[in-house]
Amino acid sequence: MEISREVKKELRGRIRECRKKVSREEKENWDALLCEQFITLLEEASFPVSSVYLYLDFRGEAGTRRILEALWAKNIPAALPRVEGEEIFFYEVRGWADVCPGYMGIEEPSAGCRPVNDKSALVLVPGVAFDREGRRLGYGGGYYDRFFVREPGHPRWGLAYAFQMVEKLPKEEWDQKVERVILPGKVIEV
Repeated sequence: MEISREVKKELRGRIRECRKKVSREEKENWDALLCEQFITLLEEASFPVSSVYLYLDFRGEAGTRRILEALWAKNIPAALPRVEGEEIFFYEVRGWADVCPGYMGIEEPSAGCRPVNDKSALVLVPGVAFDREGRRLGYGGGYYDRFFVREPGHPRWGLAYAFQMVEKLPKEEWDQKVERVILPGKVIEV
């Protein structure tokens, strides 16, 4: 267990440093590619997509802002998480006016947003790193792992830059996997 914590800590630090080295232009190009791929995959999905739960990128994460705007343009309901105690709950956002700074400065749905309860919504999951078996390394809070235990029926896709893919992540009993990882120019099916 202690080795796993140290490995995770080192990996989080290494990925954070990689993010800092990404230029604004690279990020914009990669995020545009990710949006294009995500929308194509959404249109080709083998399951009905009634809504999408996603995060708003923070501190150099793989970008979701274009994706959110594309969902709004296509009239696909979109929801963002809000931290409430030890859990996250999703709330519908219909425009940028519905977003405000929240937990740890991360943008989240404002107080007037409607809670959503779509047990089959596609969830676009953030991560520090992913591996080819669908494991993800988060930030250590366990919010998404607890969410998927509470609501296990959601399709789960990761979104990342190529440097966030690693050979193998440490496995913990509570970890919840993703079914695919979307990278700029590449999709990894698990």
